[in-house]
Amino acid sequence: LALFFAVQDAVYGLGMGDLEQLVAEKTIPRSTDESIQLHLGFYIESLSNFRAHEMTFDVDLYVYTSWMDPRMAHDSAEDLVLINEKKARDMMWLPDLYFANAHHCKFQEVTVPNFNLFITRDGLVSYSLRATCSISCSLNLVNYPMDKQHCFIRMISYAHTTEKLHVRWFTQSPINKNPEIGLPEFYIKNLQPNYCPGTYRYAITEHSHKTGNFSCLMASIFLQRSIGYNLVQSYIPTGLIVMISWVSFFIDRRAVPARVTLSFTTLVSLTTLGNGLRYDLPQVSYSKALDLWYGACLMFVFLSLIEFAAVNSYMRKCEKFSGIARQLSRRNGLHTRVFVREPGSAQIFPG
Repeated sequence: LALFFAVQDAVYGLGMGDLEQLVAEKTIPRSTDESIQLHLGFYIESLSNFRAHEMTFDVDLYVYTSWMDPRMAHDSAEDLVLINEKKARDMMWLPDLYFANAHHCKFQEVTVPNFNLFITRDGLVSYSLRATCSISCSLNLVNYPMDKQHCFIRMISYAHTTEKLHVRWFTQSPINKNPEIGLPEFYIKNLQPNYCPGTYRYAITEHSHKTGNFSCLMASIFLQRSIGYNLVQSYIPTGLIVMISWVSFFIDRRAVPARVTLSFTTLVSLTTLGNGLRYDLPQVSYSKALDLWYGACLMFVFLSLIEFAAVNSYMRKCEKFSGIARQLSRRNGLHTRVFVREPGSAQIFPG
């Protein structure tokens, strides 16, 4: 009760010394031998900036947590006591959760620090905050641009094992999102709460380590890429370039400059377009579906050039042999006369 009144006084700018004296250690609440049951939930306000080259995306979300702290029980007239004063919050014990796969995070403080903390009469503490994070996501681009991705947000206790702190999702709708979220490249197929408990090793001294089981929550985000952008920017232009290269089949074979220029122009255009569209993608060691498409397009354009070279070479040889045959015919003066005596028989007389 004394702790409650100290917190209440701190909210209104009174008794900060009393609160500091009572909660100086900020230890985890342990009324029994059982671990503290911490419940958690997310509300995703926005998803943006999926950067395939960096394998990251940005998320703006609200984190909701609740746990039982008997030290915060009170008999106030109000069932819920609101604490939104930063100094009072910093003097209380709070879960040491962190975003395990985040590159960096920042807590929103405009126009005031975005958090609130409610305490019920029986000591149930509900704490929520707003954070903006850059989350890593290992993209599998084998089927790009018709790929499906699984990104996730992991939260783990930094120092407390499951023997002291057990983190679980809220039982009802633990993950929600803003219905107005619209991504230019992806469709959000599903949001699913999962668990990722594991055994981790942490240092005790410079030369000794200890292992322990830590609770881990994972918010899975299932995405499917929209093919519209790549259809307009990749598939349709490259398909048209291939069809333009086929125009050379209908050009007179004797128009060598026109056919060669058309074939080489389409080949260079296709190569330039492919390099430009692949510029924003990471340099992975495997072939993507888009690479196979470009490879097929290059093969068709290259084969049209090979076809022209083969036809041109064959026709030049035919003309050469035809010229030799005419020269031999004129030189020998051979003219063949054919007389038909009766149906089914003929006789040849040299001229």
